[in-house]
Amino acid sequence: MSNVIEFLDAMGRNAQLRHAGAADLALALEQAQLDPALRAAILSGDQSRLEALLGARTNVICGFAPAQDDEDQQEAPNEDEEIVARASAVRVA
Repeated sequence: MSNVIEFLDAMGRNAQLRHAGAADLALALEQAQLDPALRAAILSGDQSRLEALLGARTNVICGFAPAQDDEDQQEAPNEDEEIVARASAVRVA
């Protein structure tokens, strides 16, 4: 499987290979010595067949969240701390 991943990576990095005609792409696939089923899926542009052959998942999600500064966390007490502070103030009075 690593051969096909390496080939797809090379295809993504190389504009000539990415936009190659069917004959040039077939030659490159043959030179990469990929399984005939994988070659056929890549040549036909059949993403679902390629995913099935590789056992890949199609629903992959990547998310980012903004980082919080340590100073911001120290300056703003959370709700639990505020409740304890108020309860302590009431007991003292």
